Amino acid sequence: MTSKNCTSVPGFVEKTLHKLQHPTPRHPQHAPAKATPIKYGAKVQSATPSDTPPILSDKEIKRVQEAVGAFAWYSRLTDPTMAKVLSSIAARQATATEQVKAELHQFLDYCSTHPDSKVRYIASDMTLALHSDASHLSEPHSKSRAGGHFYLTRNNSKDINNGAILTLSKIFKHVVGSASESELAALFYNCKAAIPLRIALQEMGHPQPSTPVITDNSTAEGLINRTMIPKKAKSYDL
Repeated sequence: MTSKNCTSVPGFVEKTLHKLQHPTPRHPQHAPAKATPIKYGAKVQSATPSDTPPILSDKEIKRVQEAVGAFAWYSRLTDPTMAKVLSSIAARQATATEQVKAELHQFLDYCSTHPDSKVRYIASDMTLALHSDASHLSEPHSKSRAGGHFYLTRNNSKDINNGAILTLSKIFKHVVGSASESELAALFYNCKAAIPLRIALQEMGHPQPSTPVITDNSTAEGLINRTMIPKKAKSYDL
């Protein structure tokens, strides 16, 4: 399972694809999900359309659920690139449609093309750090998504590109009104997930300084650090 500071599960993908009776793709698939087309010059950002009927049969829905259940564990352990598409399919698996079936087929093609993923870790001071990000209106029903990369680094350093000890990919329960609100909500979810990790590391004998959190949204960063004075922030309070 481990080799040269790497985690891997050799043979797991091959056995799971055989169990799901998924054929080997004719052409390599290097993307776990279909990319949303870029609309250059668009002034309005539209929400991702919801799935449309018909609903799959009970047998096909069960297959979707089996695939999600199997690869959710594998993704958390050794392949975080799967986290987004798995959570997206999982959120719709109970009422899966032909669109979900097509998304699952591309995902399984991706798994077949890249069957033995590894996560490599390097020596560190066991200091927790994380990157936080969000995608606005990227899920059906006008939902947004939080993403987080949790890793271990050296004290007061954010420069080590270490393997993830946790990858968060979560769809927001509520609809938010702007991209900066999505970024702020993502910071909340990620910092909430960081608390038990900090406690576990401390109990293992690794004292934790203030956990560095990186975001690429200046508005969210300004509100959190109080370097920006909000004048119209009622939607944030909601």
